[in-house]
Amino acid sequence: MSATRRGGSQGDEASTTKVVGMLMLAIAGFGWAFMAAAYAHEKQGWRQESTNLTEPDADGIQYDQRFEDGGSIRQQSYSSLWDFIGNAFRQLPNLFGVLAFSFQHRLWLVILIACLEVGALGLGYAMSKID
Repeated sequence: MSATRRGGSQGDEASTTKVVGMLMLAIAGFGWAFMAAAYAHEKQGWRQESTNLTEPDADGIQYDQRFEDGGSIRQQSYSSLWDFIGNAFRQLPNLFGVLAFSFQHRLWLVILIACLEVGALGLGYAMSKID
């Protein structure tokens, strides 16, 4: 490997670029998942309490079907995480609708994701200067 002017190797620069690229993809992926969840919750009634309630029993009490089986908190957490990730993939055909909804109603989320992306680029720049 040949050394660059700064004394580092080109392998280090490629590694830094890959790390920053993967970090930016992760931020974009989670950002999409959060925007898709907000869209599905608002427009499609996804995971809203009213859509998961059972019919009232004789005493007039309603129960949430999601927690009817009981189970551990860990099991419910995994179930919720997979539901969150699955929703992100299910909303891909609604790409333009999700983006339009996010810019109209969740602009703070779009700005937060953009700031995190810029922060990842800044981190990559700082890492390249340290090498």
